[in-house]
Amino acid sequence: MSQTERFIEPTETIHLTAPSWGPAMLAFGILGLVAGTFATGFMFPTWTYAAVGVIFVIGALRSMTRKGKRAFYSLPRERQDARAELPLESFSAPGKD
Repeated sequence: MSQTERFIEPTETIHLTAPSWGPAMLAFGILGLVAGTFATGFMFPTWTYAAVGVIFVIGALRSMTRKGKRAFYSLPRERQDARAELPLESFSAPGKD
């Protein structure tokens, strides 16, 4: 590699969020809400399933929105102009054959 070559930083990068239990807990809470609607007479009163489901849904949504906000505001804010570096080549018009 010569000294004239230089590396250009990418203009777009991929930022992955941290793993989360939020979607699984949201699904479990929705399952509790559905069970609270249809599980009449199964082990506990139906309002118990619904109450636990609501608690899980609220907790999961709160957790996911907090992590989403934290991930959004941790992205870099300083952006440079995106420029395309064109290779230096010489082009000539096609000749007559």
